[in-house]
Amino acid sequence: MKRAGWLETGAAGSYRVGTRLWELASRSSSAESLAAAAIPFMSDVHTVLRQHVHVGVVEGHDVLFAERIAASGSTVPLRSNVAGRLPLRRSATGLALLSQCPPRTVAQYHRAAATPDAAGGPAALTVTAERFAADLAVFAQRGYAIQRERIDHGTGGVAVPLRAPAGHRAVALGTVLPLEEMRDADVPAIMQTLRVAGHGISRALGAL
Repeated sequence: MKRAGWLETGAAGSYRVGTRLWELASRSSSAESLAAAAIPFMSDVHTVLRQHVHVGVVEGHDVLFAERIAASGSTVPLRSNVAGRLPLRRSATGLALLSQCPPRTVAQYHRAAATPDAAGGPAALTVTAERFAADLAVFAQRGYAIQRERIDHGTGGVAVPLRAPAGHRAVALGTVLPLEEMRDADVPAIMQTLRVAGHGISRALGAL
């Protein structure tokens, strides 16, 4: 099953759903509903920013990308393939999702992320639990999250959490850009573009 992509090995020998199985599951009504709701508004963001745009949901300790629009002319590497994963703490989309979690969940995540992964996963989180929680609290207060060079040198990301219907997994909308296009003075306009689109997605999902 691992060879076929149905399962992937996680920490401590545990298993999780593989990307191949996600590709099949993406045909389910809930995934189709999210993609259908998001694509028109993601297209608006892409038109304005001309960069990769993606929507993701929480999947364990990762952000799982449910849909994305790639910018053909972007110099930023594309890491958010549909059904692809990134650790929550590395992507702005993941940080936006974490910023909406209760303190207990954040603390549990930090403990897990601070433990070295013997299976060859991402490097252990080195920031203290207090600092990590404080950073997420700032993101929650602002209503958006940012990351700079946590994934690739010279790039960063901005993301906003979305309102989702009851029972739906947490959702966030994000983009990745070259650092020279996300200076502090640039971030408010990027955030506002994402926020307007995110409002539309939430409304289309029936959360507003």
